[in-house]
Amino acid sequence: MDTRSISLSLAVILAIGLLAAAPLAESPSGPGFHFETVETDAGPVQGVIYRPRGLDDSKPAPTIVFLNGYGECGVDGSRHLTVGLPPAVMRQPDRWPFVIVMPQKPSNQTEWEDYDDAVLEFIDIAARKYGADPKRVGITGLSQGGHGTIAIASRHPDRFLAAAPVCGYIEPWRASGRAKTKPTSPTSPEAIQAADALASMPVWLFHGERDRVVVPAESRTLHALLQERDSESKLTIFPNDDHNSWDSAYRQSTLWKWFQEHLAR
Repeated sequence: MDTRSISLSLAVILAIGLLAAAPLAESPSGPGFHFETVETDAGPVQGVIYRPRGLDDSKPAPTIVFLNGYGECGVDGSRHLTVGLPPAVMRQPDRWPFVIVMPQKPSNQTEWEDYDDAVLEFIDIAARKYGADPKRVGITGLSQGGHGTIAIASRHPDRFLAAAPVCGYIEPWRASGRAKTKPTSPTSPEAIQAADALASMPVWLFHGERDRVVVPAESRTLHALLQERDSESKLTIFPNDDHNSWDSAYRQSTLWKWFQEHLAR
């Protein structure tokens, strides 16, 4: 739920800059940013699949799903490339030797689980066309995408090896510009279901201590529940970050190395 004001024109300019900096695809499965569309009952979902240079074409590659936040929702197919993981990949591509699946949530008034099937279909497209390994998939996302990471990974723990929610929240709510200032109860059905399902995989949660949009108690609650289940859970709180903890998570932490370790299994 990225509530920062990002003008459409700026987003388009930044997206064009990112794409211009990327290598052009040499073939349907070549390196670069590839635009794809998944049709759903609610309409088309746009997305981008990134394949870096240097991958071994003879074997499938580890894969990361990235879910965007509130401010990057839309149907333009590129605005979600301007915030979070995509700019981090462009800044330091050598850190991220993954096929990266980046669907764009069409509406900020919905939750990512409303597009559950579309997210899985994008993974399947990445496997069919871009050399992604469907058995070595991690998932991450920021704010609304952090919630989506929790929700979709907990619905499909068999599809993901690791999950890294950034400033996410557990219990869904229909976003209407409201902040998630009332923490999810650790005894809520959503919290229990998420913790039970995610206990089977490594989870690294990130949050800003000064976040007043999604309170850090959301990540602390899930981390505590996962620890009770003896799961491989980590929690990083950035003391000086507000809602934008994604730059710290994707650019300053060793999340890239953590994904490499867990997706090499």
